[in-house]
Amino acid sequence: MIKSNKVLALKYRPQIFEDLIGQDIIAETISNSIKINKVPNAYLFTGIRGVGKTTIIKQYLNSLDLNRDEILKKYTERVG
Repeated sequence: MIKSNKVLALKYRPQIFEDLIGQDIIAETISNSIKINKVPNAYLFTGIRGVGKTTIIKQYLNSLDLNRDEILKKYTERVG
């Protein structure tokens, strides 16, 4: 019998910014930038293993994907 085990870090990974624990400042900063459709050029995430760098990035990219059409429209209008 093959058992499918998932690593705890993946099984219990928060799916939305409100679920993050101990990352209130960066979660609020990113949420606010998404709400006002102002995407910065870069974010720099540092820290030891297990502090949530990858989780925050995955949530951020998912949020951008959901707002992709609005963001693309804004930036293409600015360039074009």
